[in-house]
Amino acid sequence: MIYVHIPFCDSKCYYCDFVSAKYSDDIKREYFQSLKKEIKKYSSSQTKISSIFIGGGTPSSVDVSYICEIINTIKQNFDVQKDAEITIEANPCSVDKTKLLAYKKSGINRISFGVQSFDDELLKTIGRRHSSSQAKNAINLAQQVGFDNINADLLLGLPGQTYNSLELSVNELLSLPVTHISAYMLINEEGTVLTKKIEKGELQTPTEEDCVLWYDKMLELLQKNGFERYEVSNFAKSGYECKHNLGYWQTKQYYGVGLSAHGYIDGIRYSNTTNIKKYISGGFVENTEKLTSREKIEEKLFLGLRTKYGVNINELKKLGCDITKNDNLKSLMDGGFVRIDENIAICDDKFAVMDSIVLKLLEKI
Repeated sequence: MIYVHIPFCDSKCYYCDFVSAKYSDDIKREYFQSLKKEIKKYSSSQTKISSIFIGGGTPSSVDVSYICEIINTIKQNFDVQKDAEITIEANPCSVDKTKLLAYKKSGINRISFGVQSFDDELLKTIGRRHSSSQAKNAINLAQQVGFDNINADLLLGLPGQTYNSLELSVNELLSLPVTHISAYMLINEEGTVLTKKIEKGELQTPTEEDCVLWYDKMLELLQKNGFERYEVSNFAKSGYECKHNLGYWQTKQYYGVGLSAHGYIDGIRYSNTTNIKKYISGGFVENTEKLTSREKIEEKLFLGLRTKYGVNINELKKLGCDITKNDNLKSLMDGGFVRIDENIAICDDKFAVMDSIVLKLLEKI
């Protein structure tokens, strides 16, 4: 698995705290030169790559030639599997037919659109550059050029959002050729434009209780239309689960390249610099941390229990944790919170209290 971070955007969305900004063409050119150097640093023809995820930022905002160069560099330095999932994130207003065709030709076979909502007023409120009609057109165009694995992101809990506007957005997506939907709760990150407006009382977000209710209604609507929840915020038609994200939740090893990217190799988690000048000069990795057995167990549970598959019991045993002997397990099973076979997993109707369940298990480890 390889994650590639593209930190460039045409403008900053009001809720975003990712490492991204608008930069000059010269900076972009230098950045991609350094990005190729970093990829080559990890070069290994013996390493099989099952997925590549190009995120940001807005990867679709840069010249398509840069994206093609990066994919070629990865293929030249790793054993990219024939059935590898290769995803690119895109803003609906920064793609056209020529760009989408070039993506397909480069080997990209999955595209993820940051739709967020089909309510144009809400899109303006959160600083999105695209309109609802542009989102529809982009999704349809992606299908027309040959993409059959299309994701759309939605946000819940936006200022001024109602369930009716959320339901409208979900129904719009159900009428479009999407195979995967990611629906995230808005997080008011400190220092963002949106958070400042909320703190000043200029905008008001829905209550947490409302958002939980909306989520449950949305879940029911999606399930009725062939989308299965396989992770708390992710829903897919059969066979279209995101392989790359599943790799994260199953704590598989992955390389992270690019500004602010994170990676996890041989039990060591690393993070890259967030300073673009330092990155361009070749100062890639900023911090490294070797995980303890306890930390590996915690990650296994916190990440794996987010999914319908749960965590394999034998994998936990290899880390020194026999979850079947956990003193809190019986009460969680009796209460219908978790189920056990070869895996331990959260029961389908208990994902709303997922964090509490994991903490309960960790109390006795």
